[in-house]
Amino acid sequence: MTVGSERIASLADKLSLMFKGSVDQFAAKMQAVAGQKSVTDLLESGKPDAHGEVSALFNNFLKNDTASKLIELLDTQKNHVLRSGNEKLPLKLNVDSMRISGGGKTAYVSVGRFMVYQGSIYFPTLTLVTDKNKTVGYIINWQMLSVTQQAIDQFGQLLGGNGKIYFGNDNAGFWTDLRKPVDGPPVDLAVLQKPAQYSRANEGAVIGSLRKIPGSKWLILVELSSASFSQTAAVFLRWVSLIGIVLVVAGSIGGWIMVRNITGPIKALSTAATSIAEGDYSVSVEVDRQDEIGTLAESFNIMAARVRNTQQGLEQKVEETTRELQTAITDISEKEKSEKKKDEFISIASHELKTPLTTIKAFFQIAVKEMDPGFKSFNLIGRAARQLTRMERLIEDLLDASRINSGKMQYNLEDFDFQEVLGDAVDGIRGIFPNHNLVIEKSAPVMFHGDRHRIEQVIINLINNAVKYSPDADKVLISSEVKDGKIMVTIRDFGIGIAEEHINELFESFYRINVEQHFQGLGLGLFISSEIIKRHGGDIWVESEVGKGSAFTFQLPAVA
Repeated sequence: MTVGSERIASLADKLSLMFKGSVDQFAAKMQAVAGQKSVTDLLESGKPDAHGEVSALFNNFLKNDTASKLIELLDTQKNHVLRSGNEKLPLKLNVDSMRISGGGKTAYVSVGRFMVYQGSIYFPTLTLVTDKNKTVGYIINWQMLSVTQQAIDQFGQLLGGNGKIYFGNDNAGFWTDLRKPVDGPPVDLAVLQKPAQYSRANEGAVIGSLRKIPGSKWLILVELSSASFSQTAAVFLRWVSLIGIVLVVAGSIGGWIMVRNITGPIKALSTAATSIAEGDYSVSVEVDRQDEIGTLAESFNIMAARVRNTQQGLEQKVEETTRELQTAITDISEKEKSEKKKDEFISIASHELKTPLTTIKAFFQIAVKEMDPGFKSFNLIGRAARQLTRMERLIEDLLDASRINSGKMQYNLEDFDFQEVLGDAVDGIRGIFPNHNLVIEKSAPVMFHGDRHRIEQVIINLINNAVKYSPDADKVLISSEVKDGKIMVTIRDFGIGIAEEHINELFESFYRINVEQHFQGLGLGLFISSEIIKRHGGDIWVESEVGKGSAFTFQLPAVA
């Protein structure tokens, strides 16, 4: 039952985040409509031409999105300016009920509560229409909930344990299984913030856990059958007892036999794995046996062949793309096209590289489980796995650069403790570079509204650079303070420093400084960090002197 409670809590958390993505998709579709100039023109000037354009815009949206039944355009006084769709629907939304407060700002949730009309379930999506950061009106999109029973049954099978999910309004006044209204849980909702056991009519005892879906007025309730956990445990214990007896006897006899014939093939596999980690994808392993080691060797050879084919395909794509770029760059417009193709190539190449890396990573995980830690080659596989992690970071940098250049970089804004994020980033780096002394000189307790993950990514990038470019100095100083309404963060190292002629180009993509020492990297970390800071309304700069070190500083607007 403890395992069941842990599982359902994890399910509730993950499903809440998953449906947060659905809420964001609802909002994104309407934000594209709200961003049309004709909408702002109609709200601000009431032009007749704009009225026809907006009406056509709404009707086209309704035609392409069958779930949407009615779109309403309201001015800042909440008066109707235009309605499109099924105007007979008597659905009303109090815009003020969608307000939420937090971090000193007033905002709105994207999706409102469920409502029932003539047996169908509807919900509203609220989108603010803004012009120059000023709210000039609101768009309300009424959508009808339409989910097949087959889809619900398949989702329940994925949950396991006779799992079911229910959605409800945050005031607990309405619950649905996505097909029809249902009874709510027979316990207080505050209890369901943690896994709780209770009984439902005709269903017996269940374990339930409740979460709020961010950005909406919805709650999600996950329920699993209590009996499924106890039954699974009983069967598991019986089999464990039987298998345990067999393993004790068989293990004593077979252990020494396995040790005699496993060392050679494992050594060959570890040698081949090391070669792949060093960039030689042409290796293969010859193991003539039909046991698990033979299967592992065969899987390794298949993996190596796929990686080799992928590499050749990528090289061919590089050549083809290079030829296209050389013929395309003739004037400014052609240059823009070539830049777009380059970004598309980087994105494709990065995704293509992820496939063989995932296969190699899976192989290493299998090898680690199958191999005795006492083998000499065990550490070599660990080194190869660390090289894979480095390659994953490089690929993620390429994907981030592609997203930035194409304008598709996503930011999940929230209020968070900046001091906590700074501390977490420094603690994570300490574990990777134990030989460097990372000193937090000052850390200002302040709340910030932004993307927590991206800001932490900037801090980690700058600390990584400070460590990487100070191989002969073991100290890095980190400080943060609030000054003149801005959060100022400085990372200072005492390494090789940067010549003045390189500073102006330092934050450009793929820019690397030619120095006598070779440092790994693609030259994307500072470019990505600069773009993230700019998108948060901040600035980033560097002060450096060759031979004495560098100080990277970025500032962000503090939350009042």
